[in-house]
Amino acid sequence: MSEARAEYLADAERAVLGALMMPGDAGDDAFRAVVEVLEPADFYAPQHGAVYGLICSMRARREPCDPITVTGELARSGDLARVGGAVAVHQLVDAVPTAAHAEVYAGEIRDAALRRALAAAGAQTASEAMSGEGDAQELAERAVARVQAARDRGLAATDTPPVDLIDFLAEADVEPDWVVPGVLARWDRLMITAGEGGGKSLLLRQILVRAAAGLHPWKRARIRPVKCLLVDVENSADQTRPWLARMAAAAAEEGAPIGRGQMVVDVRPEGLDLNQPADRSWLLRRVERESPDLIAIGPVYKLAAPRSGESAEDSARALMSALEAVRVASGGAALLIEAHAPHGGPGGRRDLRPIGSSLWLRWPEFGFGLSPAEGPGAETLRLMDWVPWRGPRSARSWPEQVCEGVTWPWQAIEHAGNAPVPALTVTDEQAAAAGITIPAPADGGADRWAADPLT
Repeated sequence: MSEARAEYLADAERAVLGALMMPGDAGDDAFRAVVEVLEPADFYAPQHGAVYGLICSMRARREPCDPITVTGELARSGDLARVGGAVAVHQLVDAVPTAAHAEVYAGEIRDAALRRALAAAGAQTASEAMSGEGDAQELAERAVARVQAARDRGLAATDTPPVDLIDFLAEADVEPDWVVPGVLARWDRLMITAGEGGGKSLLLRQILVRAAAGLHPWKRARIRPVKCLLVDVENSADQTRPWLARMAAAAAEEGAPIGRGQMVVDVRPEGLDLNQPADRSWLLRRVERESPDLIAIGPVYKLAAPRSGESAEDSARALMSALEAVRVASGGAALLIEAHAPHGGPGGRRDLRPIGSSLWLRWPEFGFGLSPAEGPGAETLRLMDWVPWRGPRSARSWPEQVCEGVTWPWQAIEHAGNAPVPALTVTDEQAAAAGITIPAPADGGADRWAADPLT
């Protein structure tokens, strides 16, 4: 192993141990993420393996686990000097960039341990093969057993057994943990694309502001107010503030003013490079401190700086890993991601798939694009089709189209025949100017998007 690699692993091991001694939920979450991945023998430094084993034992007994209590246990067992002394234990917490990365560091430690085990198995197999002794078939079977043992060490016992089909079908479906009822659940990822000036930024901000105010994104319905975080890496504060002010005023006019602490905003028009530790840690600290349930971030092209010689797939994969760390740090917030779509081809509609690696087509649970609609009055109303470019993994209450709003930038509509039916408010004058007759709802009551307030 190279000196640089050994130093990296030592840092990762210290960070894992420090994360496990963090106070409150941070340490608890780190332990749940790491305990299924690592065992003491996986640590490259024996003293780190000893500390890890002790921490696991203390947590299993539900004992307080911090540098002071761990130092005390090591002193009582006579192992304190062997692990570097009290100062070394206390320095472990200082080695944690962010507790949200504990699982990532644990994966690196496990990977290195597996490589060492495979190398040892290979060396023993090579020695036996070169000795010329024993039956070759038996030696081969031993080699396979060694590799399997290295692969499964400490993990096979924790594997959950498969479920019989009869039992599986008998299990009741679990209701999603909704952030926005019927639209977004915890851990969901929604990516919205459009061309430049296509309105995707305003749509994401509208979803956030209405959710923070306790309003459904496009129905006239109340929801439980959602803690929201907006990370704008493209627009300046002066560009963002007027739109947010108008939306906050619109929410207040609906009787749903946004309370202090309900929505926080970070504006970084210079962009972020989430593939760099400093920017990634900055964002994770924000998320850990605010604990939002709904996050909007983007556009994607300003979340990672291109690197010389790096493929689009490698860059996308690294950025996806960083965004996954953001979701973990938040405890499962729904993630709204803005991305640009490629330029349109000759004679056809613009391709709404996100620019960059094809990996983006498979990563989010939901992917939609805003595409200018065609037909009479479409341009006057700024009518946009809500076009899926990624097959949804579950049914949700999405609109079919959106058009320019009156009190909000966008309003969702459904189709009744060929005439768009407004979800919030398009005035009769606007509809008449567009040459559109708005049919009455089939039930004679409110429009199809209206709903009773949710408690």
